[in-house]
Amino acid sequence: MFFTPYYYQNRGNATTARRLEHGLSDEVNINVFAYEEMAYDSSVIQCMENADVIHILQFARFVDWAENYDLTLSKPYIVTSGGTDINHSLAEDRNRYLPFLIKAKAVTVFSNQAKSMLVKDHGLKEEFVHVIPQSVYLPETGGSEEELNLPAGSPNILLPAGLRPVKDVLFACKSIQKLKEDFPDITFLIVGANLDQNVYCQVHDATKRNSWLRYSSEVDLSTMKELYEWADIVLNTSISEGQPTSILEAMSLGKPVIARVNTGNSSIIQQHVNGMLFQTHEELYESLKKVLSDKNVYEVLVKNGYQTIVENHTIKQEINSYLHLYKH
Repeated sequence: MFFTPYYYQNRGNATTARRLEHGLSDEVNINVFAYEEMAYDSSVIQCMENADVIHILQFARFVDWAENYDLTLSKPYIVTSGGTDINHSLAEDRNRYLPFLIKAKAVTVFSNQAKSMLVKDHGLKEEFVHVIPQSVYLPETGGSEEELNLPAGSPNILLPAGLRPVKDVLFACKSIQKLKEDFPDITFLIVGANLDQNVYCQVHDATKRNSWLRYSSEVDLSTMKELYEWADIVLNTSISEGQPTSILEAMSLGKPVIARVNTGNSSIIQQHVNGMLFQTHEELYESLKKVLSDKNVYEVLVKNGYQTIVENHTIKQEINSYLHLYKH
């Protein structure tokens, strides 16, 4: 039984859930329940009773949801943390969430940094926390047949992110405005679900002020490949991250990535090797200009980015790691 907060709305947790369902379905009988989107009824209870193992994605949301139904777990369970629940929820309310983690048979995280936080800051046993990096899954079909209205221009900068304060999607605007001096036809496209009305209003106002900035609501996972192929560079401006699938997806399709310094991005990107990391507007500007102006730098980042996926982020590696845990 696999619990995920989201499956239908195209968010990070939904991407993870769909990828694991795809990879695991040939090996185990898996029932996926999106607890923020679907009705909790007798069929869900029956699936829980039939399960040998329960696997929970995003423990903070699950704990909050389960309290509403006075739900207790009678089967062994594994918890996978996406990052926000460790970086924010656990840090802010340790007493609420830590007991749930301690009772789990195992906790999985995407990076060594996340494991270190759980072990050093929250006292979990080292052998109890497992690092399983994310992989890439971009289905060719199965989504909507929508046609993307991609903006004209060159170069094209893509930021795939839901509109939430933690994603800080407008951070790049100052740097891109400065880049217009050298690249007058530059285009910046933000793509993601509208998850916060205040952020949406800020983005909407910014698109009115800047002709080079576009916002598009979420697209189906099967359409993402077309977006990446359109882009010259893929950005991540998040204040904090677990491990962004957008960066991995971009690397797998041969696109250079530039990302803000945080534990999730730093778990993937080696500065100037397989991507660029920034902290300030000026650093982002310099990184963008370097990648767009120097063909050799562009090609090195693309080559090493793809190699990162092949070596550390294949779906076979990820699925085998979870199967090993289930069997154990």
